Amino acid sequence: MSGEKASALTASGTKTIFVYGPELKLLGRIESWVSLVWPERYNTYKNVQGAQLELHESTSLQALCRPDRYLWLAGSEHLMRICSAQTSDHRLVVSARDAAYILDERSSLQTLKNFSAETTLRQLVTAMEPWPGVELGDLAEITDTYTGEAAPGSLLDVAEQVCQELDIGFRLRFDPAEKKLLFELYRPLLDRNARYAPQYGNLTDLTYTESTADYKNVVIVVGGDATVTVGAESAAGIARRELVVDAASRTRSSSQTQSDYLESLKALGTQELAKHTRLENFRFTPTDEVMVGKVVAASLPGTDIQAAARITSITLTSQKGENSVSTEIGTPIIRRRT
Repeated sequence: MSGEKASALTASGTKTIFVYGPELKLLGRIESWVSLVWPERYNTYKNVQGAQLELHESTSLQALCRPDRYLWLAGSEHLMRICSAQTSDHRLVVSARDAAYILDERSSLQTLKNFSAETTLRQLVTAMEPWPGVELGDLAEITDTYTGEAAPGSLLDVAEQVCQELDIGFRLRFDPAEKKLLFELYRPLLDRNARYAPQYGNLTDLTYTESTADYKNVVIVVGGDATVTVGAESAAGIARRELVVDAASRTRSSSQTQSDYLESLKALGTQELAKHTRLENFRFTPTDEVMVGKVVAASLPGTDIQAAARITSITLTSQKGENSVSTEIGTPIIRRRT
């Protein structure tokens, strides 16, 4: 697999944006702008902010920045596909989404159960109607099996569901030399040699939260033809937190065994259970050179609490020649020193 490297968003120096056509032919370049927001993400592309580029209005830029063309911030592994361009008050505002959103334009018509995550997602991309430049990239050799159920939907919906539940990253990595968008899964491991702490000047905004406000540990799924319970079934008293899921519309089909039907209800219950975990959150912002997907470990000063969390997004904000980079992390894995 290609070596993971620090995000180009954190690199110093002048930034340049190149514009490519739908067939990935280079059309032009942009070397100055009013403002730029450029996010790169690990495995969430829907219902989040995309890229936004604000330019001084000109006829040439209007002709260059058309919907369905791509923006590339030099050095990045991501392309942004333009979805709209609006002119107002002598400014041209271009909105774009990560190229991974292409997968929202292709469909999976199967109900998928108990499958190898990487193998099956790569098969779905291979089998989809071709899209210019989209091919399979490096095999990550991720062996995880998705034990839930993925209903028919867009390939992006399926990829997000599977990868978010298994903590796997996915992307359409841009190869500018080959003019290709390469579908890949990836999951960087913890770098035990990388140390993050306030005293090193590479970690800020440490906060710790503990909450059981939305915690459930027993899910009762009431289906049309049966009821199942998943979770800590033996829990009692204050330790038992129940949630009822109405699945009356899910009935056993004529081609389905009773065992398969019960398993489908249990899979639904397991998915709901994952949404209602006990919240123990340790938030922090790494400020050193970072990359999307990197696992960062940190400790909370004055306590025995340590945490490791994956960087789920990095966003470059550029305005009036000044660049700043912000990061978001996923749910930390918290442990206490013994």
